[in-house]
Amino acid sequence: MKDAFAEKFEQFKTNKSTLAFIVNLLNTNTNEINIEPFGIDAGSLQMQLLDLETKDLWSGKFTELKSKLEELEVQKCMHIAQHKWTALKEIPRIEALIFGAWNSLSDSYSEVKKLAYGVLTTFGTKYSCEQAISCMNIIKNKVRSQLTNKNLESCLKLKTTSYKPDLIKLSKGMQSQCSH
Repeated sequence: MKDAFAEKFEQFKTNKSTLAFIVNLLNTNTNEINIEPFGIDAGSLQMQLLDLETKDLWSGKFTELKSKLEELEVQKCMHIAQHKWTALKEIPRIEALIFGAWNSLSDSYSEVKKLAYGVLTTFGTKYSCEQAISCMNIIKNKVRSQLTNKNLESCLKLKTTSYKPDLIKLSKGMQSQCSH
């Protein structure tokens, strides 16, 4: 398990530039970014990044994003140092600021946005997969080894979705049978 964690963290080190791209877009060296998993055309990405850097509106937006994020981190550190835990909840969510900046970017920067959204959703996707595998291992254990794949799939769907049936509505729609 220790080796698996070491391998995962090594991947972070090798993809440092790709991860930093999200908030440090203007100082990005495209040769250091791993674009393979996202299916991005390197030439188009470079042209769009060059165009983006020359436009004051967009470069200003990402410069402002970076300074806001730094300011929020300073505020968090101050609240933690002063043990003001409730004040931490009042600080804007970093994710909202990042997604807000990227959502406002023009669609003419499609390759840049594609890379950004690919990086931003990587963690959520991996988490969902790991969660599903963990649930599957819990559901299909030694005691329940006779579970069919169809039943396992149904159990996984129940475990990994947030579906909440309206039991009152469902029970009203059923016809009750009285005993004779």
